[in-house]
Amino acid sequence: MVKAQLQQHGKPPRPSAAQVLLYIPNIVGYVRLSLLLAACCTKSTITLRLFLANFLLDGLDGYLARRLQQTSAFGAFLDVFVDVLSRGTLWAWALEGPVAAVPILLEGITFTCTHKAGGAAWKIGCFADAPGWVRAVMANGFKTPLGALTVVGLMGCPLWFWARRFAPTSVLALPAVGCIVIAGRCLAAAVELWVIARHLAALVNEPPQEHDA
Repeated sequence: MVKAQLQQHGKPPRPSAAQVLLYIPNIVGYVRLSLLLAACCTKSTITLRLFLANFLLDGLDGYLARRLQQTSAFGAFLDVFVDVLSRGTLWAWALEGPVAAVPILLEGITFTCTHKAGGAAWKIGCFADAPGWVRAVMANGFKTPLGALTVVGLMGCPLWFWARRFAPTSVLALPAVGCIVIAGRCLAAAVELWVIARHLAALVNEPPQEHDA
């Protein structure tokens, strides 16, 4: 009865938690997590293919979410979470010593800043007051020249460093590839630092909250 009334007024019924968890885009996210786990248990040649498959699937979940109208706050979180976890794993393998912690911490802190409100809320107005170069990166879901370079840098830079160390004969280990992905990663780092600085400024200027005695 309630479902019929909602549909009559043009409002679809709210999906249950189980339905959200089984959205096809979210299943793609679980597959990516499985590929990451498998990559951690395999040898270098297979590992490279698993990580490539993981990253290639990154754009599929968003496309399916829009195509199937299966968008959700959980799905938005899962997408970025798997990205950060996958890249962090690569960075930890690719670089020796404390230097590996730099990109991992940078992405982790940025993830915390942008997802404080949860899900996809970080996209709503998060970059409205950003400088022009930041908006040029983020515009239209990274579908700009600068946005594409940033995504290539985010995904490709840790993969390039990993390939240089464990698969030096791979095409991905070529110096020309490194020039592109490092430039993209530096651009991503600039945006991340802006996001962190903006978030800290908002915290400093936030009015104090009253607490019950």
